[in-house]
Amino acid sequence: MRVAANLNMLFQEAGGLLQRYEAAAAAGFKYVEVSLPYGEDAEKLKEVKERLNLEQVLINSPPGNWDEGERGLACLPEKRDEFRKSIDVAIRYAKALNCSRVHVMAGMAPDDYLRVQSEKVFVENIAYAAERLAAEGITCLLEPINPKTMPGYFLFSYDQALGYLQQIKQPNLKIQLDIFHAYQICGSLTKAVKDLFPEIGHVQVAQVPERHEPDSAGEVDYKDVFKWLLEEGYDGYIGAEYIPEKSTTAGLGWIDKFGLCM
Repeated sequence: MRVAANLNMLFQEAGGLLQRYEAAAAAGFKYVEVSLPYGEDAEKLKEVKERLNLEQVLINSPPGNWDEGERGLACLPEKRDEFRKSIDVAIRYAKALNCSRVHVMAGMAPDDYLRVQSEKVFVENIAYAAERLAAEGITCLLEPINPKTMPGYFLFSYDQALGYLQQIKQPNLKIQLDIFHAYQICGSLTKAVKDLFPEIGHVQVAQVPERHEPDSAGEVDYKDVFKWLLEEGYDGYIGAEYIPEKSTTAGLGWIDKFGLCM
């Protein structure tokens, strides 16, 4: 299995996003993912990525106003038009970067009295996004985020996510399985991996609870996790979305340790 460096989390010591592409390539990575690429011009990112011969495996859709607490727009009834424009932007970046996966962030759930309306809008928005992305050959990903890390996030369980997949019925709509969140949501990773496997479109890793390297001290046995993924036949990428305990390069030993490649 191939590891993709998450450039919003890794190589922060290198500087800005463009410099992190350089640092990832220098460290030996061939694959990268970027949660938030929108602070840089798409053409600049394309030039750096192509010059370094890196493959972009994932971006997120624009989250809205991050500084004001927005974490996606899909569930917000009053942001329907802004959400659809954000999908246009995500497609433009994905096409520039030749990226075939977009994680569409759900957003923070509105007050309870708007929940029914929010559910309806979320389904409509994700169906719209999945259809638009499918036309470009791009997989649309949904990622549940555990309530401890992000209280109030709209999409907080895998049962919820599977329900939306069954309701929307778009073949390119898949689940992004972040083991850091899955362990805290499900408890049993064996069951989560096996039950979700047919719908998994991307995997990310970090240790629980401190979100450091997979081989750092913590609650998840990543030797078992990677074994289960191999047994199930997962042939996608492993997104390294963690906070380095020290420097990024000092903590990369886990990749060889678990028999993965850059």
